[in-house]
Amino acid sequence: MTASKPKVVLTMQPAELVDKLMNPTQWARLDAVADVDRDVIGDFHADGLDDRLAKADYIFSGWGPDARIDAETLAKMPNLKGIAAAAGNAWRLLTPEALDEVRRRGILMSNSGYVNGIPVAEYCMAMILMANKDFFRAERIYRERREYINREVEFPTAGNYEKTVGLVTAGSRIARHLLGLLKGYRLNVLAESRSMSEEETSSLGAKKADLETVFRESDIVSLHTPSLPATKGMIGAKYFRMMKDGAWFINSARGAVVDADAMIAELKTGRINAILDVTDPDEPLSADSPLWDMPNVVLTPHIAGSEGTELQGMGENVVNELTHMIKGEPLDFGE
Repeated sequence: MTASKPKVVLTMQPAELVDKLMNPTQWARLDAVADVDRDVIGDFHADGLDDRLAKADYIFSGWGPDARIDAETLAKMPNLKGIAAAAGNAWRLLTPEALDEVRRRGILMSNSGYVNGIPVAEYCMAMILMANKDFFRAERIYRERREYINREVEFPTAGNYEKTVGLVTAGSRIARHLLGLLKGYRLNVLAESRSMSEEETSSLGAKKADLETVFRESDIVSLHTPSLPATKGMIGAKYFRMMKDGAWFINSARGAVVDADAMIAELKTGRINAILDVTDPDEPLSADSPLWDMPNVVLTPHIAGSEGTELQGMGENVVNELTHMIKGEPLDFGE
């Protein structure tokens, strides 16, 4: 008699997200180790779910659902052994009380935060290379003039040889991945981090520096600080005034970490430049913001994180982690 496969239930909003996270190969891998209930649960508190919840061994979650799992709902899943999230963490699926119970019961949790951070680091790497090459101004003036552009005359300081790139909160997982990418280029890297020693920073190909040094000496400053009450508006006028003439500020982290008014005031002088994938308030940027019309500002609509085919990277991670859970193997990204 063949043993039955463990039951996996899906939860995310919108339900169609699962079709972006999973491709046929990944479905086949998951189906090989589990019995997947593909009717996505959008609300664990909806009527008629008790039987499905009672059979659940594992949860595959994305962003959402509408309401978090509370202790009462968790009690309806006596067989639950693990939660694998195609998102930065798994615990946001749970209320605080349910999270305590999950930990008491020894239910495994896994996240895709590192995987989701890979395209953010790649975005920053691409922006660093293009900003140093003066790509954005070159594209603009070539389109405007429609004539020969003498690059030696027009872009005398462009290029990625021996430029200095500074990372703020370099100990974050995205910044650490970016440090790995930067190692392959002829760039000098400064890293501001309270969590990394000088030795660890050096092993990642960078030089440890304080925040003022990063802003004062870098040709490009890339921000990787989380949005917390303590970090709100921490990058203010003082730091923007320190930046070199022609330097670039990249924000792919959170807009709230930056004093927007101070940044805009310095950008209006035309002395510095910015690449902003995030703003404060959160995207979309208000239609009347002066940032839209500044030639020294590049705006993107929060695209640094996983999008399109990159979402399948998180789906692959969930399949990997559920397989590890089912086989009793160590997790790659457990919480």
